[in-house]
Amino acid sequence: MKRTITRLSAGVLGAAALAATSLASAHHSFAMFDRGQELVMKGTVARWAYNSPHVAIYIENETGELWAFEGAAPPHLASLGITGYTFQPGEPVTLVICPLRDGRHGGAIGYVIKAGDEDNFDAWFRPNDGGCGPSRSWGEWLSAGYTSRGEAEEALGIEPGSGPPGLGPGGFDPGGPGRGGSAPPE
Repeated sequence: MKRTITRLSAGVLGAAALAATSLASAHHSFAMFDRGQELVMKGTVARWAYNSPHVAIYIENETGELWAFEGAAPPHLASLGITGYTFQPGEPVTLVICPLRDGRHGGAIGYVIKAGDEDNFDAWFRPNDGGCGPSRSWGEWLSAGYTSRGEAEEALGIEPGSGPPGLGPGGFDPGGPGRGGSAPPE
């Protein structure tokens, strides 16, 4: 009897290990996103897909092209007050994104800014995960008219990728604005 329980326990542990390995390998890396670039895109929401394992926002840009951007998992977003109804089709938005490395129309979401909230950093949405950790400086950069992190850093004499003081490596801000963090320092 003891031998049967030991075999059964070993079988259960083996199955659990196999299941854990399958789950871990199911999640992709963020290597497909160029996290060294942060770009501004304006358009209208075509679709907000609040699905697991990642949300996606589909944007029709000013020239009519459809772009797709990936964000974090719904449980994380729910904790920030972001729901499946936060972004509606036809709604004008500005996004800060990290593009796909291969040049296809897509990338990772950094910030989503609803029309009228461009100057209110605390109202910006940050439905992102590790695919795009945008700089807190976008609160100032967007107001100044910059359309890429590189453009802002060059104009302001900031060493590319270093980010403003107080940010983590590569300018990654583990906090961020109101819906997912804190406002930029004054």
